[in-house]
Amino acid sequence: MNMFNNKSKSCNFASIVKQSALALAMASALVACGDDSSSASDEPNNEGKKYALGFMMDNSMLVGTGSFSADQSSLVKDFIETNNSASVGYFNGSLYILNADESGNGNLARYKLDKDNNVPEKPAATAKFKGTSAMMFKFVDKKKMYVNQTMGNAIVSVDPVTLKKINTIDFSKYLEEGALMIAPGSSVVRDGKLYQSLGQIVYMNENSIMTGGSAMVAIIDIATDKIEKVIREDATSSLGIYDDMNNTMAFVDENGDIYFYALGSLGFVEGQTEGWVRIKKGKTEFDKDWVFHLHDAAYDGKKKNENYLMAGGTYIGDGKFMGFFGNFSDPNNFYALEWNFVVIDLKKKTIEKVDLSPTIPWFAASIHTDTDGSVFIGHSDGKKGAIYRYRDGKVEKEMDVSTGTAYYVVPLED
Repeated sequence: MNMFNNKSKSCNFASIVKQSALALAMASALVACGDDSSSASDEPNNEGKKYALGFMMDNSMLVGTGSFSADQSSLVKDFIETNNSASVGYFNGSLYILNADESGNGNLARYKLDKDNNVPEKPAATAKFKGTSAMMFKFVDKKKMYVNQTMGNAIVSVDPVTLKKINTIDFSKYLEEGALMIAPGSSVVRDGKLYQSLGQIVYMNENSIMTGGSAMVAIIDIATDKIEKVIREDATSSLGIYDDMNNTMAFVDENGDIYFYALGSLGFVEGQTEGWVRIKKGKTEFDKDWVFHLHDAAYDGKKKNENYLMAGGTYIGDGKFMGFFGNFSDPNNFYALEWNFVVIDLKKKTIEKVDLSPTIPWFAASIHTDTDGSVFIGHSDGKKGAIYRYRDGKVEKEMDVSTGTAYYVVPLED
């Protein structure tokens, strides 16, 4: 079950299994290893500019700040080592790290960066969310952020500075028959409301998880943390599940329209349908006249295809979404170098490959948008790893990665 083999070690899927199966499926399984002897690139673009960086190891993740002109293997020697289910984000001068530990607790830490954007040894604030495997968060403003209680049927509003809890928003009454729990996934903020996807978990064990039930979104008043309504649609299955801190399966476009994506239980459950759905600007119901099933799109010389989007991506403007494309019709595809980075045009309903070699399925969450609208991609071909930048249809290497695998590249700007 080795993902990659290299000079000194291999990364085994079983080595990252957590006590929480949901943590495995939604975050811990998103891991690959690399250990080659590549030298660091010093691209002139953004030389000296620092980013928050996360590199996945066999059983942990290294997190810190640095520029692409640095030697990556030397840079990470001073990084924080955290659980490999960690989410990483930046807001208002601070670096945030959230992980689910082996006891199923969520642990959130805020590190106040210094004037040079360096990470201090100790966090300015911490918080623990007992037994909920909290692994995603969403910033609203300087007074409020939300932390998803992945195994708690809830989200918690938190003060972003002190990390003290404000309110708990419980979704347990929306649990459908046959479901084990509600796992809140991707969310967006629009017009003072949080649009929070609610995944219905119907099965899980130490190696897999399956969703089912309705595609469901709770609309929450941010000022009061009250649920105003829960909306459903039947064109797809559960929305926004298998996600990371980037809220990679939901976004608001330039027109104010909201889009959510459903993975369709990764194709493992008959009748579970993947696809994009939307909520138009000024509306609080799904648009019944629009749905985009990715298997209906032209791709790679064919009018239709059997692939579907994996668990990551980012909106890049003008109706386009950079994501990850493949399928699990062959169980060995969990480890095969067969998945591609793609640009999905939601207006034209087309899909185009990005000019990078195929890789394994767990790189989807490495896609991040920079402040200038370009996109970072963490990549490995099974031997060599790197961070690339995608801009105007072209890909350029930013950094060679020889220690671990590039996972988070987060701009240090709000």
